[in-house]
Parts: sequence; structure tokens; C-alpha cells
Amino acid sequence: MTPQAIEQVPLSFQVVNPMNYGWFMSRLPQQHIDYLWRIINKKKGESHKEHLIGNISSSYVLEDENDYFFLNVLDPLARQYHDKAGNQHPMRQYQRELTNYRLGLDSFWVNFQKKNEFNPYHDHGGVYSFVIWLRIPYEHAEQNSLPFLDGVKEQDRKAGMFEFQYYDIFGRTTHHGYRLGKDVEGVMLFFPAMFKHTVYPFYNTDETRVSVSGNLWLRPPNG
Repeated sequence: MTPQAIEQVPLSFQVVNPMNYGWFMSRLPQQHIDYLWRIINKKKGESHKEHLIGNISSSYVLEDENDYFFLNVLDPLARQYHDKAGNQHPMRQYQRELTNYRLGLDSFWVNFQKKNEFNPYHDHGGVYSFVIWLRIPYEHAEQNSLPFLDGVKEQDRKAGMFEFQYYDIFGRTTHHGYRLGKDVEGVMLFFPAMFKHTVYPFYNTDETRVSVSGNLWLRPPNG
């Protein structure tokens, strides 16, 4: 029996994407990079290691002179995040406080990481956080060609990487990694402070990896 053709009726549907957070990636202009190196080299502040979970050599508090970095980089990014993320943005949970509080740079530091050192998975306090890679003393390809990784799947070779961790709609753990090398020097990630992330150890070089991080918090109007 020959099946009869059935008239095709177009289906009407609407795509619904569940709300979730994302992050910004930005390559900073050279003037901002120069400013960061200047305040790093000017004077080492107090140690910041006791406030970090990182298993790294050293970390020092930075001073944002005249709020330069906050006013020229961080505050504009926070406003853009608010506009792009809409109702999903992290500031929504602080809606009642927004009329009496303002966003400010609460902590600001530089990390010096040597081979075999790492930052385990962690999140930050505050509303927004950021990381800026100033010096990466290796290339991803060379790190992931080391002999001990022979036989490991390409997607599981994570030496020297930075990685976010979050959960999808099914409750499965999901990762988004950045394969670091010289090409990301000067790149900044800006993300909600509660976003878990890690820095894997690198190997086979005695040079130091340098990164800058910080947290934005809500401050009292006169704070």
C-alpha cells in the first residue's frame, strides 16, 4: 500500500533560553597595560597571599592611583555588563542597595606564579571580578606536548590553562578553558565574582607568570 502524501503544516515555536551568566573578554589598550606594569614595579605592597587560595610563590596588593583603572576600565565594563546581561546580571540581587550604595574596587592584586604552582577551583567575594594576563612564559602547544601527557586526550591536556567551571541545565559540570600563551598577554576576563575558576600548573620553564586580579564590591555612598 503506497503511503499517501500528507500536507506539511509549518509548526510555530519560540526558542526559550534559560537565564545564565556569561563573561567579557577584552584586550586592553597599551596605555592601560603600561599603567599596570608601572604600579607593579613602583613598589611592592603588602602580601595578599593570606587572602587567596592559590598555591603560588607570591601575591602583592596593588594601589589604583587616583582610581585610574576603576574609572577607565572597570566601571565602564560593569555598566556594559549590566546592559548586555539585562535581568540576568549579578547586580539584580542587590537591587535594594543600589540606591544607597555604589560600585567600587575593593581589592586589587598581582600574582607571581612559578612552574608547578597552581590555583585550585575557587570563587571570589563581591559582585564582579577580573583577571588580566600580563606575562605568560610558555605556549600552550609546548606545555601540552610534554612527555607525561602522552596518551591523554587532547581536550584533557590542561597544563598552564585558565578554566571556568559551571553547571548546565541538566546539572552536569561544564568547563570553558583558555589555552594560554604569548597571544593572550594584555587580555582581560571580566566576570561575576561567584564564577568558579582555576589556574592549572605549567612546567618546563623557570620564568614567572604574572597576572593581575581584583574584585568590585558595593560601597556606602561615602565609603
